[in-house]
Amino acid sequence: MMIVADNRTPPSWPQGLEPLNMNPTEAAWTLALSSSFSSDSSGDSGRQAAWPWDDGDWMRARVGRHGGDMPLALYRLDAADWYVSRFPPPLNWNHLAQELVPYVADLGFTHVVLDEALIGQPDTVVCQFVETCHVAGVGVMVRYPTASPSSESGFLAWCQRCHIDGFEEADDASRASGCHLFQSETTELLLTLHRRPRWRVASAHYLALDPAERSRWHADWIEALTPHETDRGLLEQMPDETSALGQWRQSIHGDDWQRFAAYRASLGLMWALPGDKQVAMGVELGQVLAEPRESAMHWPLLFESRHAGVLRLMADLNRLYVNEPAMQIRHDDQLGFEWLVDDDSDNGVIAFARHTESGHASMICLCNFQASVHYRYRLGAPSAGWWREIFNSDSVFYGGSNVGNSRGATTEPISSHGRPQSLAITVPPMAALFLRHENWIEETP
Repeated sequence: MMIVADNRTPPSWPQGLEPLNMNPTEAAWTLALSSSFSSDSSGDSGRQAAWPWDDGDWMRARVGRHGGDMPLALYRLDAADWYVSRFPPPLNWNHLAQELVPYVADLGFTHVVLDEALIGQPDTVVCQFVETCHVAGVGVMVRYPTASPSSESGFLAWCQRCHIDGFEEADDASRASGCHLFQSETTELLLTLHRRPRWRVASAHYLALDPAERSRWHADWIEALTPHETDRGLLEQMPDETSALGQWRQSIHGDDWQRFAAYRASLGLMWALPGDKQVAMGVELGQVLAEPRESAMHWPLLFESRHAGVLRLMADLNRLYVNEPAMQIRHDDQLGFEWLVDDDSDNGVIAFARHTESGHASMICLCNFQASVHYRYRLGAPSAGWWREIFNSDSVFYGGSNVGNSRGATTEPISSHGRPQSLAITVPPMAALFLRHENWIEETP
């Protein structure tokens, strides 16, 4: 499908100067990218017109957003595919912003990551789209244009001119692959989020196994979940290189109930682990579990409670991600992470703690990847006192069976997992629980 703005068609190369080994569409868009990055301001005034920016609050806060401890949640999409799921073509960026920006903001994502389609547009189109996002509190990143013959300096100048917040680089690029974010109003790189592909590969493999077989791979699963790097990384729910966004499907073993339950649990686990997050469009609908369809975003899925539940779960996870101190960024060797249970392969249970720098409001993440309830599961607690259940992926609001611990649980002076205090927890089937430590109980000597 041809991507156009304001009913304009991509420009044409002069006869005899077409790039080699490119079809006409690729060549046209390569020229569009090159024109966007041109430093000659005497050219097309519509392409490089000055824009009366109204996003000063966002730009002043950007160094804090990208250079501080604020968690980042990225939503990756192909603009044309997302657009045609809501409107007839051709792509109109103003209409896209009217639908996309409130949707992403309501779900709690901090940034959108767009394909190269944005780069090929006139500056007025780009600036208006970016400003709409910034005013709503959403950053804008683009994928580095691999097809453009322009220099990196031209690309960075375009980013600065259009207030782009960063870019994503492919695995085969000269720099380390990942997402690069800018500071303040310059394009000086401030933060790089390196991909953690081991999480994505191990998660996909583990969930595709029969629950009875998962115990054989438990040690490998634990190794993949354990943070080994001390810098900020990026955990992703993304397709591999052979699948298009919105078209890929995730293989999870079991019937429909088990597949959706395990999927919700894996999302909860991903958000609880250290690292920033990135998901592809459609993940928030649970579309990766649906039958393949022609549309990249099949909105009628939301009429089904299990798909609507995934959308609600995603919004709640992003809310917790920003508000829970234990889920904030830590700059120590362990990233605030501590295993509590990593050897219960028979029950398919794992548990770890996320600690705050202050020592208060620590959080336990407890996951069960078997289709059975574990009643009064004994878990060694890092601190004595009351632990409130703040998230349960088995909640009826997400399409689950609503097994849980009501408001929470209090520790008992019974040793477990090498700790003097422990909790007796009801662990739902195929679910993730978050427990926040709230009230302390003095331990008697």
